[in-house]
Amino acid sequence: MAEVHRNTPDPATRRGRLKIFFGYAAGTGKTWAMLEAGKAAADKGADVVIGYLEPHDRPETAAKARGLEQVDCKVLDYRGLRLREMDTDAVIARAPRIALVDELAHTNATGCRHTRRYRDIQELLVHGIDVYTTLNVQHLESLNDQVAAITGILVQERIPDDVFDMADEIELIDIEVTELLDRLREGKIYHADQAGLAAKNFFTRDNLLALREIAMRRCADRLNRIAPETHARDHVLVCLSPSPSNARIIRSAARMAFAFDARFSALYIQTGADQDMEEEDSARLQENLRLANRLGASIESAWGSDVAAEIGAFARQTHVTKIVIGRRGRKSAFGPASFAQKLAASAPESEIFIIPDPESARSRKKNPSWIHRVFGTGQDAAGLILQLLVTAGAFAVALAARKLGFSQPNIMAIFIFASLIGALCARKMWQAVLTWFLCILLFGYRFTSPVLSLVMFDKGYLVAFAAMLVISLVVSRQAIRLRQQARASSAAAAQSALLYEASQSLQALEEDEEICTYITRRIAEYLGRSVVFYQNKAGSLGKPVYSGHTDPFLGTREQAVALWTLKNNRRAGASTDTLSAARGLYLAVRHRHNIFGVLGIDLEGSGLSTPENVVVLSLLGQAALALENNENARQKEREALHAQHQQMKTSLLRSISHDLRTPLTTISASADLLTRSSCTPQQQHKLAAAISQDARWLRDTVENLLSLTRLDDETLRLNRQYLEVEEAVEQALFHTAAQRRQHPVEVDVAPDCAGSFDGQLLVQMFVNLIGNTVAHTPKGTTLRIQGTRDQDRVILDVCDNGPGVCQQVREHLFEPFVPKSSTISDSYRSMGLGLSLVHSIVLAHQGSIEYRDGHPGACFHIELPCSGETDETIDTECGR
Repeated sequence: MAEVHRNTPDPATRRGRLKIFFGYAAGTGKTWAMLEAGKAAADKGADVVIGYLEPHDRPETAAKARGLEQVDCKVLDYRGLRLREMDTDAVIARAPRIALVDELAHTNATGCRHTRRYRDIQELLVHGIDVYTTLNVQHLESLNDQVAAITGILVQERIPDDVFDMADEIELIDIEVTELLDRLREGKIYHADQAGLAAKNFFTRDNLLALREIAMRRCADRLNRIAPETHARDHVLVCLSPSPSNARIIRSAARMAFAFDARFSALYIQTGADQDMEEEDSARLQENLRLANRLGASIESAWGSDVAAEIGAFARQTHVTKIVIGRRGRKSAFGPASFAQKLAASAPESEIFIIPDPESARSRKKNPSWIHRVFGTGQDAAGLILQLLVTAGAFAVALAARKLGFSQPNIMAIFIFASLIGALCARKMWQAVLTWFLCILLFGYRFTSPVLSLVMFDKGYLVAFAAMLVISLVVSRQAIRLRQQARASSAAAAQSALLYEASQSLQALEEDEEICTYITRRIAEYLGRSVVFYQNKAGSLGKPVYSGHTDPFLGTREQAVALWTLKNNRRAGASTDTLSAARGLYLAVRHRHNIFGVLGIDLEGSGLSTPENVVVLSLLGQAALALENNENARQKEREALHAQHQQMKTSLLRSISHDLRTPLTTISASADLLTRSSCTPQQQHKLAAAISQDARWLRDTVENLLSLTRLDDETLRLNRQYLEVEEAVEQALFHTAAQRRQHPVEVDVAPDCAGSFDGQLLVQMFVNLIGNTVAHTPKGTTLRIQGTRDQDRVILDVCDNGPGVCQQVREHLFEPFVPKSSTISDSYRSMGLGLSLVHSIVLAHQGSIEYRDGHPGACFHIELPCSGETDETIDTECGR
């Protein structure tokens, strides 16, 4: 046995681990090995259940499963048959550590949430459940053609290669071919009647040897893929088309990309001819696009009439190293025989691989109905009618010219001109030929001798008619090509303008709700369908944003599909393999691994075309990027606020540990000295004064801290009462009388300076302003407090004639824990809380404060509204 491991996932983002028991044919022992591994994990204490076990009618396997808990299967009635399927919801509700699920490639019965079992397993992984499962090599999508060529059997049940590649562990269950054939003959794989048939078809020695080699090589390729990268990665490009053989080309390119560990892209070139594509071709193109997506290709599209040139331009821009195209017979699947040469000239740096189609006869497109072949689309029919009118008009003009005596060459010129007009109006080449034929038919029948006969004796007419035909064909071909180019350019310009306009608009939107509304409206306008957008609100569907009718999305089933898309980060609903009975298609709006919401599109009537699908995915990608940018901006704001809070806490702790420790040490030392009897009364007085001064400073500091804490509360209630400002100033002067002894104060407050204020906070504001002046100005500095009334506002100016504040300090003047001076105040009195508290008090009263130069000195200009509601609740950013 061989094991291939991937790195252990990050436990912070827990997702279930997938282990695949991989074999080259039925009967190699995959299910037995899975059960054995499950029992070993259970013996080690893991919670293991059997989610689904294929019966196989093998007693040994049933006996091996005994002892393991088995979740009851879901039983469905299908055409009179009772079918057992895994009950995914029951397994999720049971929430085991490991679930054993047999047959990864199984197709579920009608009525299950998913059409394929691998989708069920992916859902289990999303819910954090580890899954052990089994798979045979012939069920890999990229190997389908290779296996069919070896065995002659086209396997219908296939899984995308990325399901296999994303497995965390692959265990190759390998036995010798002779041993497997012995088990087949002994009836250990199939019943006797089935074993004989299998031995003649699939279970031949040559087939099994080839499949065994493919399985081993696939595991070896996977080992090489996950090994450390030591070289520049290749880039494989496959070209998409509606050709029946294109699926085979896509699979070949996928195998090549996997073998070379290369980037894989699938490119579709849109031309004007796409407008005329039949429904069968359009459906086949959609299927090829989905196949490329399942095989891990990045879907790209371009516009232009020269397919080879567009592929070459894309290859040069994206550094494609290998281009894979197809050839049917002697012609390329994408154009004439010279297509490969044109492509080689357009992409000289890329290797070109041409995949032959040995089944070109069987894959030849069915002939369309004669109505479609003759009339084509509505525009083709309109062109044909216009040509007939031109021909009829030319015939009428020729009759009139004949009566007026014009010569036969002049009449012939009228029909030549009509043939050219008809060629310009032609939508298809045969229409130009039809116009030419009608012109020469009418000219020969009515205007040559003998009249009313198709017999013409002048051989010179043959040269003129041949020249008319050549000119008509050349003109019609150029007209058709120019018309197609114009349509393709118009569509490309419209889509480019749409995407550019959306990109610019999304960048200008700042709110998530605005982005959701805009992208919903733009997609609805572009598709002409009803659209709904659900934001991701903590893993649940948010409030829907509608554009168009709401009825298609109101059903419980539709909302359940949208929720499933949100939970599993995968598209679901109409036109998908998951919950396809829904009316809408639901797409995850995501960028990288972040999902921001779900977009629902009403698909009643028809699905999305390839260009529509590309544009919608591009718009959703832009919306997801805009939403992620908003989320990143909010995250940066939160981090900045958190960092600011952390810095404030650090500053506070540093200030407390240093600034508070110093006065406490002084108080302690002074108290120790006072207890000694050797101190004189004068010394005792000085020590008591020092203790009083330091205790007062500690009290003021603690009051400032408590006030800041109070003001920082977002639900602050001011105790507003009618108060005269002069009264608050007098109380502040009384509280600061001791510390301002050497700083004279001048008060000039008008009597009408009164209003509804919080008296305690207003007094604290003046106390801190006075204290700031005393702490940061020399002795003898005069402090002036002035107050006036201006209509409904009180204007206050607290100024001094000191040295002022330098420009560097002004930038942080009202921030807490920032020292406002380094020369005047004592070091232990520099916590910087005073002015920050003043600023917070002013803002709490819905006022404003600013610093102004006093020339000389500093001046704090404050404006407070006089009116205010008592006990008003105010949201503030105080002290921040």
